[in-house]
Amino acid sequence: MSPAPVKKIYVIAGEASGDLHGANLIKNLRKESPQPLEIYGVGGDRIRETGALGFFDLAHFHITGFTDVLKSIPRYKEAERIILSGIKKARPDAVVLIDNPGFNLHLSQKIHALGIPIVYYISPQIWAWAPKRVFKIKKYVKKMLVVFKFEEKIYEEHGIPVAWVGHPLKDLMAAVEAAQRRKGILITLLPGSRKGEVKILLPIFLKAAEKIRESLAEASFALIKSPTLHGRFYERLLKGTSAPVSLVDENSYEIIKGSDLAIACSGTATLECALLGTPLIISNRGSFVTYGMAKILCKVPYLGLPNLVLGEGKFPELLQYNATPEKIAAKAVRILSDTNTRESMKKDLAEVSRRLGEPGANRRAALEVLKVLQNR
Repeated sequence: MSPAPVKKIYVIAGEASGDLHGANLIKNLRKESPQPLEIYGVGGDRIRETGALGFFDLAHFHITGFTDVLKSIPRYKEAERIILSGIKKARPDAVVLIDNPGFNLHLSQKIHALGIPIVYYISPQIWAWAPKRVFKIKKYVKKMLVVFKFEEKIYEEHGIPVAWVGHPLKDLMAAVEAAQRRKGILITLLPGSRKGEVKILLPIFLKAAEKIRESLAEASFALIKSPTLHGRFYERLLKGTSAPVSLVDENSYEIIKGSDLAIACSGTATLECALLGTPLIISNRGSFVTYGMAKILCKVPYLGLPNLVLGEGKFPELLQYNATPEKIAAKAVRILSDTNTRESMKKDLAEVSRRLGEPGANRRAALEVLKVLQNR
């Protein structure tokens, strides 16, 4: 009997969260596949560490907002050229695109033209903005793998093959134990994973930390480092703050779970807090142009994912002109001074977790990708 033919898969992720989920997807593909696989990878350090072939680093581009996108078009065009060259050379049996819609959806058209089926894992937020993207998805994507249950209905209504796999963060949070710490109040600062976000938000969060200390002298702060940013970048921003802030490079989930409160940039970090049961304040601020465009394009009443999952504004959102040190600090002190408020938040966080499905999303996603391979 001749050996089973080798199947080839190209996995393309972008920033830190997509890189993490892409790496875990690759591990599950290798584990679940009944035949040999050659897996190629685009992303960051975690995908690199899986030993993915033809690796290209896309996770360190650090794009934030519309103005940064315009400045970075030449770099993205060059990245696209390199990735497409790799795909043409490898001739994979399927390409898996992970999140990062600004880049990946543009790439999908050219991959589709090569006759290669595309599976899209972690849907673009077409329910929040750019709803017309659904037509591009219908044209170029063979199957959508979505992480929120309500997304399934959107794609079904447009006749797009879809599977709800649950959220991959559930896999990561299931076994996390809270880190031990000294007495006092611990507040985690999560100013984002992109350089532009951190440059804007971290100074605001640090000034808020100083103001929190004026009311709660026992408060200390843990700043979670993004794996795609260098420690020296944070050290420069931390100079001059009087607040006791520790830069956390390892065991970040344990620190978040052991915190009394998190102050988090809107995005994946808010779901991480929800799954770890940590009360949170959601905050964000962009450039004038980015904020103006977002106001025009945004189709949902909340920016924080936990609020969107619940369909209610259960967790405070301090955005743009409300994202001030004074307002963040006042809200933090109010939450930390009221046991009933924190307990109510924790109940709402547990409901967010329940609605994100059971652990095992990456395994279920891998099985869906393998189904597409079998039908080639």
